[in-house]
Formats: sequence, C-alpha cells, structure tokens
Amino acid sequence: MKKLLIWMTLSVAVYAQPTRALGDAWREGLQKLPGGEGMSSSFCVSDEQGQSVLEWDSERLMVPASTLKLATAAGIVQQGGQTQQLVTRLQMVGQRVRLVGDYDPELASGDIENLALELIPKIKGPIQLEVTPPDPEPYPAGWSWDDLSSSFAPPLSALVFDHGLVPLRLQSGQQLQVKGPPWAPAGALNFLIRPGDFEMLVIPGWESWVMAGNLRPGTEEAVTVPMLRPEMAAARLLVEVFKRNRVPVEVIPGGPGQGGTAVEVSHRSRAVQQMLVQGLAESDNLVLECLYRRFRRSLPRAWAGQNLRVVDGCGLSRYNLVSSRQLLQLLQTQPELLDYLPRAGQDGTMKRRATEGQVRAKTGTMSGVSGLVGEFTAVSGKRYRFALLLNGFVGSAAPFKKAEDDLIGQLVKVL
Repeated sequence: MKKLLIWMTLSVAVYAQPTRALGDAWREGLQKLPGGEGMSSSFCVSDEQGQSVLEWDSERLMVPASTLKLATAAGIVQQGGQTQQLVTRLQMVGQRVRLVGDYDPELASGDIENLALELIPKIKGPIQLEVTPPDPEPYPAGWSWDDLSSSFAPPLSALVFDHGLVPLRLQSGQQLQVKGPPWAPAGALNFLIRPGDFEMLVIPGWESWVMAGNLRPGTEEAVTVPMLRPEMAAARLLVEVFKRNRVPVEVIPGGPGQGGTAVEVSHRSRAVQQMLVQGLAESDNLVLECLYRRFRRSLPRAWAGQNLRVVDGCGLSRYNLVSSRQLLQLLQTQPELLDYLPRAGQDGTMKRRATEGQVRAKTGTMSGVSGLVGEFTAVSGKRYRFALLLNGFVGSAAPFKKAEDDLIGQLVKVL
C-alpha cells in the first residue's frame, strides 16, 4: 500500500510538470497580445473526480459576464424548475379584466392576441382593463446605460413579449413619420440633434426613445428598439384587439383583486428546460434574466455562504463577482448542467469556436471581459472540467477568445 501511494504521488508530480509549464507559457503569451498588458486571468481544470490538474488565481473574484448564466441554470435545476411550464393568464372577474404574466421570455404578441380572442365570447357588455403595475426593477443594478438601447438588454417585466423589442419604420420628409405595431406608444419619440450617424437610444430618465443624429429628407430607416414599458404595451395590444372585435373597453390602473369567480384563459410555454438549453446556447440575456426572476433569484446551493456577489441572472451587470473555482464547482456538484451547454463547432456561441477535444462550454463576453466554462475530452479519452475568466484587456475580445481555444487545445493533447 505504501509503494502504491508513493507511485501515485510521483505520477501526479510528473503529470503536473508539463501542464504547469504550459500554463506559465500561456499566461506569458496572454500579456503580449494587443491590449493584454496588465490584464488578469483565473483558471482551474480538474478531472471528473474533482482532482485538480492545473490552476492559477482560481479564487480571485472577477467579472464573469455571461458565464454567470450557468449559475442561474444551476439554481433552477436544483429545485426541479426545468420541468415546469410558464403560464400567462387573462382573467375576468365581473367586468374587470387583467393580464397576469409569468416571466415567459418567449411570449409573443400573437399569444396575447389569442388569449383576448378566446376570452371575447365570454364577455357580456363593456369591460375595464387593468394595467399591470411596472416591474420594480426593469433594469438590474450594474447594467451599463449605453447597453439599454441594444436588443440584448430590453427592460424586464413579468409581461415582456416579442423579446421586449419594437419594430419601427421612420420616414423622413417635411415631417417625420413613425410607423410601428398598434401597441407601440404614440408620440414616444424624442430628438437629440447632433452630428454623426443616426441611431436610436434609450436614455435612463427619458420616457421615450431618442433619435440621435439626423435623417436626410426623403430617407427611410427600419429600426428595432427595446420596449419601454412592456406592461403598457400589452395593455395597448389588448385594447386594440377588443376594439377591433367591438368590445367596449376602459383602461384603468391595476389594483387589489376583486372577489368572485374568475373566468380565465391561459397560454402555456414550452418546458423551461428547452428555454435553458436555447438560452445558454445563444447566451440570451432576456431568457436567463426572466427565468432568474421567475424562480425567485435562486442561487446554487454549492455557493451557500461563499464570498461572491451576484446581482443579476444573465451576467450583464458589471457588479457581479465570482471566481473560476466557484464556476467549476457548479459542474462538479451538478454535472447534469453539462447537458445544457452548447458544443464547440455546432451550437450557439460555440459554433465558431475551433477548440479540439469535444468541448461543451458556456461563453462570456463583455467589453474587457471574456470567459469559458465547460468540459473537454483529452486524447487519453478522459474528460476534464474547467473554468477560465479573463478581465481587463483593451480592444477586441477576438484574440483572447482564440487564446482560450489554444489553451484548451493544448490541454487536450497533454492530458
């Protein structure tokens, strides 16, 4: 037994030497990349039994970007939420009608219209449509304000629909004409005249979209902008459907529920598991943030009592801080999460990653931040789990993502 232990100790020591040299050389090369001087990296890799193979600065707290989505999935899966469906309800008590959302990130305007059409035969006389109160936190803390104009950062609501986006068409002439769907707010466009290219902005504190720059007379622009108030947009959509079907409707503020028997129609989403798989593959902020709120912002049990900071469920907040070891811990304690991750060369954000070794991983990308968390198969046939975080580089993430792929590719060959 003593000889066996000595042999195992020597084997681990010899085994570690090439990987340690590989890691040192890789880190040195990272600093030489354009924009890489002074940046920090954190890495750990272990076998399926949790035996560490290589790591450095693995306990350093860093901004995780979208690799944090893995923690949201872990929190949902540990409570069995992946088997559930999300239910959006249109209820009528007496003559009062209300739409009750369930943070379904795949809800569409057509689904809401179908609910109204299903309820209309049950309506007798005029109705009062209650407007759902706004979400108390439409934007999580730490979301950069200039991201709010982007399709990847729409405001959050239990009633978000059409992925929180509004298609508009702008026609410039003697007077600017704005055309959009019936539920787009009328007159919700402000102007910020400035030199440079035309763009549409969402600016905190402004109750409208902002057209910045200039549109030349006679030109037309098609733009997609984030929905400013999803619950108000849903109410406008319902009003349009009711009026089109000759149902008199009055819009009133939402209030406490009334007594009486409710007439209800509902729309069910597909299984949360399917949303998680697609949301992780495409790194969809809206999907993961809606599910994070729907399942009570649950964090993985493996992180209980640990030193970290989680502000949102999608990783877009600059305030999030976790370590590579904590991310790796999720795969070690909940290996079923690997089935939710996209494959290199095949799916989502991993489709164009050229990493060798049958890699499944979650990517993360923000300005100055990149990450990769997942599993690979080495030439030995053994599988290894890893977590890599990069913070503080300047410029494009492309060379640093290539460096991530190179590191995993080298480990595939030596393990």
